[in-house]
Amino acid sequence: MATKRLAKKHGLVQKRRIEHPLCPGTGQAKQEFDYLLVLDFESTCWEVKSHTPKPEIIEFPAVLLDLQTGEILAEFQQYVMPVEQPILSSFCTALTGITQRQVETGVPLGTCLVLFSRWIRELCKQYHMTFSTTLPGKRVTTATWSDWDLGICLHQECLRKKLKKPDFFNIWLDVRLSYKNFYRRSPKGLAGALQDLGMVFKGREHSGIVDARNTAILISRMVCDGCILTVTSSLTSCT
Repeated sequence: MATKRLAKKHGLVQKRRIEHPLCPGTGQAKQEFDYLLVLDFESTCWEVKSHTPKPEIIEFPAVLLDLQTGEILAEFQQYVMPVEQPILSSFCTALTGITQRQVETGVPLGTCLVLFSRWIRELCKQYHMTFSTTLPGKRVTTATWSDWDLGICLHQECLRKKLKKPDFFNIWLDVRLSYKNFYRRSPKGLAGALQDLGMVFKGREHSGIVDARNTAILISRMVCDGCILTVTSSLTSCT
């Protein structure tokens, strides 16, 4: 029981499957990927935007989405301890709902990356997934609402702190760009994108895990509407 509680604390407990029955029937187009790993980081932030410190990740969430069924198969969530600016601004707590105690009892980003890598390795074994284009297995790649999470936030923080991250974080699908190109309109945020499709954002905005779940729900709807999802971004294209 103690082992299970420790695993849950570090985001390693697989979530019970949640079905999103958005597609009546199985007429959606063939996708390049079988699964998407949907991420949405929360970081330190301040109300005044100019001359502020570089952001540090304080919530590291991810959900594994099955593109064939529209189900969220597993979740990861870990609060992360900022070290460059260890005290959260009142603006940050009000925006994200993340408290000072949550980050103080969190783990350093390097430890979080180790825990996350362990989690995704187990899922790759369980679902026979691979990020590689040459190895056998079901294809998976990362997805985020914009390029900020992987192209700026994680990348720059790892550079500053001299941390090594998995190579699969260097290439991803920008859901916002895919949405804009497919529906030919610019959404007003994630909640606005859902609203434009007659859907409602569920939960608290700017909670990383909640944002990731809602992004996964939106992706499922896009697939049902016939959107072919493909990689849009890489660190090469963002630098």
